[in-house]
Amino acid sequence: MTLLLRAPIFLVLLCFISPELCHGQLTLTALDLPRAINETSGLEVNNGLFLTFNDSGGTTELFAFDQGGQLVNRISVAHAKNIDWEDITADLDHYYIADTGNNYGKRSDQKIYILSRNFEIQDSIAISYKAQKSFKRRKKHPFDAEALASFGDQLVLFSKDRETLNSAIYLFDKKPGNLSLEPMDSLKVGCLITGADFHEPSGLMGLTGYSFDGVQYLFLLPEFSVPYDPSKMQKFVLPVKPAQIEAIHIANPKEIWLTSEDEGLGLPRLFRAVIE
Repeated sequence: MTLLLRAPIFLVLLCFISPELCHGQLTLTALDLPRAINETSGLEVNNGLFLTFNDSGGTTELFAFDQGGQLVNRISVAHAKNIDWEDITADLDHYYIADTGNNYGKRSDQKIYILSRNFEIQDSIAISYKAQKSFKRRKKHPFDAEALASFGDQLVLFSKDRETLNSAIYLFDKKPGNLSLEPMDSLKVGCLITGADFHEPSGLMGLTGYSFDGVQYLFLLPEFSVPYDPSKMQKFVLPVKPAQIEAIHIANPKEIWLTSEDEGLGLPRLFRAVIE
């Protein structure tokens, strides 16, 4: 899918923030999205349109918008509940919606909905964390996850860890049932991971995240596997304050799309990142 942004808000060039990883430049353009998706979280494509939804208690609707940021359709997902939807991913047969947000570590009902390509719920995967013994409300813990990607016959879930600022990697089959997750690897990202997407033709995994002081990041993981060689990971800083980037879609290794929430300071935004 080739999408062209109209009326970009800004254009900026930057290198990887670590000199040893400075292999190229990133060009970023942005435009506003409708207020109806002010808490956009998750990003996929369907028939040339982007799909997203609102997180944390929003409706069970998917919002389809076009290349100019215009809202085209709302798709209701019946028989679902949006406690804290955080990401969406897809393969040739299904969509997967991660109701896995767990900001305060007290949820015991996280799940991943399995939808048909017609957006009908077919089943779900109930998840818990084997290491979690307490469900007492707290601000810093390792049992939150907002980033889900389809990876061949499996799904990959990346944690949002306010305690260590690392991201645990959980890998599991796309089969309905009840799973008690154990990490298979961990990435030293130094921030809170919010979105993931895997580009199967190139083997590129992309992640988004932000720091406590509001700095936004894009991570590229070429030749992704689990476990992963951290020396291959590339890290960009994105000059988009104030914002909170929550979602990513990789069109190809040189063209990556991101969305951010409005943060109560304006409108949600769609970003197109071109890597040169």
